[in-house]
Amino acid sequence: MDRNERLMEYLKLYGFEKLTEVQEKVLDEALSRKNLVVQSVTGTGKTHSFLFPVFLSLDKDYHDLQVVISSPTRELARQIFGMAKPLQELEGVDVRLYVGGDDIEKAKAKLEKNGNPQIAIGTPGRLKQLSIDYSLLNIYKVKTFIIDEADMTMDQGFIPLIDNMLSTVKDGANIEVFSATIPESITPFLKKYLSNPTFIEINKKDLTPLNITHLFIKTKFRDKVSIIKDIMSAINPYLSIIYCNTKDTVIELYNALKSDKRVTYLYGDMEPTKRRKNMKDIRDLKYTYIISTDLTSRGLDIPGISHIINYELPKDAEFYVHRTGRTGRMFSDGMSISLYDLDDDSYLDKLEEKGLKTEYVEIKDNEIVESKVRNARSRMDFYKSKINQEAEKSLRHKRTISKKVKPNYKKNFNKKVQEEKKKIILQKLKNQKKSK
Repeated sequence: MDRNERLMEYLKLYGFEKLTEVQEKVLDEALSRKNLVVQSVTGTGKTHSFLFPVFLSLDKDYHDLQVVISSPTRELARQIFGMAKPLQELEGVDVRLYVGGDDIEKAKAKLEKNGNPQIAIGTPGRLKQLSIDYSLLNIYKVKTFIIDEADMTMDQGFIPLIDNMLSTVKDGANIEVFSATIPESITPFLKKYLSNPTFIEINKKDLTPLNITHLFIKTKFRDKVSIIKDIMSAINPYLSIIYCNTKDTVIELYNALKSDKRVTYLYGDMEPTKRRKNMKDIRDLKYTYIISTDLTSRGLDIPGISHIINYELPKDAEFYVHRTGRTGRMFSDGMSISLYDLDDDSYLDKLEEKGLKTEYVEIKDNEIVESKVRNARSRMDFYKSKINQEAEKSLRHKRTISKKVKPNYKKNFNKKVQEEKKKIILQKLKNQKKSK
């Protein structure tokens, strides 16, 4: 059976009719054994884009390590392993999973007794332990080293571990880097290990997939927990993630909602057994709402997410993309509902400048309805925000530079901002009268 026929078997295996854009663009380049840097938004079939060429090019008669796939979290590594399972069974090859929290002694014993797998999938810490610390996993023999979610790998401080492993890899091995974003901070690493890489960018111009509706609810001075409860009464999700920015907020919100048996939670440093159980229960659809940190916003494929709720907007607009990308996956429809306040005006401006179509709504009688003011932010909010910006800019422009900060500087500066705002508003009113 030639490669094209095998590829058709792979597509049938997963129920795909054809390759997605990223899969199509990566396939030939990966099979040509080129170094790759692939930037693709979430939900585009990125994982299969590296799995298909890995299995198509594997030497089934060579029973030693040929491919390493590194992923920054246990859940992501388990997910990739699960997605590789059908191909493993079809091709009859040895694929093993190595993640923190699993029994390392069992992994060591199996390597000592049965030798290396042909494909190793795991987290950077466990892969480094078995290869560098214990000299059992033969990473120095690999033909392909894949780094999935490279920006998250860097954010979590794992690049030195990857660096440590790649320094032992033989010349000629190809390195493939996959990520939703390619931050400048990762450039030195890419230059060190990827000679003449092929860059593939998918949907770079699109902020988020087009089939997601983006709704925003102004909190005003209302209790945010009560707004979340109103939202939960107004929607009927198949599965929904409620995002918070910190573990403490996740726990606080869960405690406020836990009387509702449809609600569970996830965060990064949960006890491994509890985390695995919660993930299993979520996939078994025992819950409808998952309160989570950004642990679930990157790459983690929880099927059937119909709604994303941002209890807190992420600090960076790029993470808004990752969060909302959990829904509307693979051409299905999705909805994102975010709480915002006046302080978030400039943040929302950035989203809109990038082409995101926003709708401003409220909950009334257990229904989502268009905001009373209009289907946009309040003109007064927008006006106040602009006046604030003008006043602060004006004062900072006038301010003389001083090396020493005076006592009560912030209080006095805020007072001056209010005075400057009055001047600007009066001037605008005078100008309006003159124009009439």
